[in-house]
Amino acid sequence: MRVRLAIGLVAVLFCIVPVHAEHETPIPPVSSEEVAYEFLKSLPREWSGSSAIDCRTYEEKNIDGLAPHFAGSAADFLKAFVAIHSQVTITSAHRTAQEQRCVCIGEKGPCAGKPRVKKAKKGKKVVVRGGSSRHQHGVALDVRPGTGTDREFACLHEFAKLNPQFGVHFPLGSRDRPHMEPAPRRPTKVASFGSNDAVITPCSAMGSPLRTGMRIRANRPLPEVLRSWSAAPRQRHSAA
Repeated sequence: MRVRLAIGLVAVLFCIVPVHAEHETPIPPVSSEEVAYEFLKSLPREWSGSSAIDCRTYEEKNIDGLAPHFAGSAADFLKAFVAIHSQVTITSAHRTAQEQRCVCIGEKGPCAGKPRVKKAKKGKKVVVRGGSSRHQHGVALDVRPGTGTDREFACLHEFAKLNPQFGVHFPLGSRDRPHMEPAPRRPTKVASFGSNDAVITPCSAMGSPLRTGMRIRANRPLPEVLRSWSAAPRQRHSAA
């Protein structure tokens, strides 16, 4: 009887022990950089219409061309802004030299490399191009908040100033409102997808903040953040 019981126990243990293939390849963990790039790609992307030609500098290849450290900071910043205020649309990311020249055609605002007439000696005029764009180095991103009203852009810029922990800013201000770059001085503690809770300060440009003093876990997926945000009591505001 004891012998039969021992044999049965061995058989049961053999059945429940997982069998691994000899050449099984382990699945590598997803890095925070990969999460950042995927989040940026998940946002709406389209042509801004500010130039004469749609140079398609908002595609996935252009997102992939962003510098990893800037992609992480931009993703965290935009994730928080979307959760608190409004949707954002990416209109331009990394650009090649050819794409930069394309963007400058008919561009009304600032555009690095845009041909301009310069006075030379003896009154002669020559056409020169001014340097390269930060987009070409993968450290600039053009974004449009909501429908792109003055109040929405004011909110976006204020949100960056009130939350320096994300390490981004809008250096050109009203001259080129969508243009976002890494802040010149990165804070000692930067909010990121893998960080602990971070206190986010809403902007005041859109009226009363949607959620005063709200806290967002930076490592929570965006859908989860949005679900918890939509479930909480708040006051809705519409842009003018």
